[in-house]
Amino acid sequence: MQRFRDLTADDLVQLITSCPQAELIQSLTEERSGNLPFLSLGLIILHLFSINMEEVGIKLLQEINKGGKDAVEHLMMSDPLCSLETWQDVAVVCSQNGFNRLSGDIVSILRSQAGVTEISEEDEKVNPMEHVFW
Repeated sequence: MQRFRDLTADDLVQLITSCPQAELIQSLTEERSGNLPFLSLGLIILHLFSINMEEVGIKLLQEINKGGKDAVEHLMMSDPLCSLETWQDVAVVCSQNGFNRLSGDIVSILRSQAGVTEISEEDEKVNPMEHVFW
């Protein structure tokens, strides 16, 4: 894969769509010899659910779920292609599909990150950028 630099992320997503094997997806979303992964596992999971390939997405979630919270945290922190907001979306998908522990682990990891704060419904009424303008 590394020799064929002409392959784009879209090409790889099409490959996964036509050949939705967990092993292929995992190989494309893992770091190799210190190089960035070709694709983001979080984004692939969301993509699979968006194109009605939930079964494959669920298999990936099951694999992630086996590793426990430390493995989930490593996966999230080593995925430079997936934002914290996207991992929040993955947590919602997990919860909707019965992976409540995995969803809770993801949310807990997100909350523990520096610079991440939750905004309550009461706080939403306040402009968080107001201090910048005064």
